[in-house]
Amino acid sequence: APGAPPPPGPFPGHRGPPPPPGHMEALLGGLREQIYNDIAGFVAAQQAEVREERAAREAAERERQKQLLTAVSAAITRDLPVQIEKILKKELKGIAGEIGKVVTATKDKGGGDADAKALSLALPKALAAAMTTTVVPKFEKATSEMFAQVKSTFERGMDELAAELYTQKENAVAAEVGPLVHTLRGATDEVRVAAEMLVASGASNAPGGEASSLAELESRMDPTVALGASVDAGDFEGAFTKALGMSSVDVVAWVCSRADAKREAIFSSTPAALSQGVLLSLAQQLSSDLTDEPELKIAWIRDAALAIDPSDAALAQHMRPILEAVFAGLHECATAPETPAPVKNDLRLCIHVVNSLLTACK
Repeated sequence: APGAPPPPGPFPGHRGPPPPPGHMEALLGGLREQIYNDIAGFVAAQQAEVREERAAREAAERERQKQLLTAVSAAITRDLPVQIEKILKKELKGIAGEIGKVVTATKDKGGGDADAKALSLALPKALAAAMTTTVVPKFEKATSEMFAQVKSTFERGMDELAAELYTQKENAVAAEVGPLVHTLRGATDEVRVAAEMLVASGASNAPGGEASSLAELESRMDPTVALGASVDAGDFEGAFTKALGMSSVDVVAWVCSRADAKREAIFSSTPAALSQGVLLSLAQQLSSDLTDEPELKIAWIRDAALAIDPSDAALAQHMRPILEAVFAGLHECATAPETPAPVKNDLRLCIHVVNSLLTACK
């Protein structure tokens, strides 16, 4: 209807609760986790497939090596005796002349029984000398050459096999990595499209014009972005005023946590870094929910109470009701059975400070 107020929205300045701290981080975190799970599942499946293929390749490699060794062994067993026989026949023909010379010389020296006896003694000597000086060296040389050829052939075969296996491994790795690279590229595209969709959604829904970037959209959707920047810049009054205006204990506690390292400086500065109204409102909102981060909240309530001036005329009308509410919240937490003992110790001091303020109120 004309003149009707706008519906509540999730942005600062709209009615209704603001988005919780880290809203954008949660959205993008969920998207990243989904993509991570998809990739992890794909990688696990690929690893299982790679293990199976590697086992099959290794079994095939072992079988091929076994076949190659069997072939080499069979070749040596088949060809070696033949080669040795050829070498011996060739060399024995060469020493026949030497042995003939010995026999002729022996016959010329005698005859009859003496000739036969001398011949029987001369032949073994001549054969041994020929074997030592001629056959054995040539046989060793020939067998060395033959074994060198066998070794060269075997090594060349093994090198060819290794090169073939290396090529197969490279091709297998490329085939395994290809789908993973494709998936990662797809995940990158998903993140980019999701970011563009979020920017477009923020541009159509966010007040104050279009969001020109994901960072600007995040700043609009997540109030802690601007609050954190104010704290880092030293604008504690502005940060706490904005956080308290959102009426969200979680957001106020987040600002306290962000500024906790400078808490002592905040409350000891002159003039005070926080106004009296901010101090009173800070104690009120923090004391309304002490379930989460009680130590942090109690410390800030205590320091805020110590800095409150009970004689401030501008807050005289609201001072006592707010301090009574703060006292009640602290007392309720202190008497709760589930409250840890160290927290109860902190509460006793904080209650004492607030009760002193109540006593001083007019």
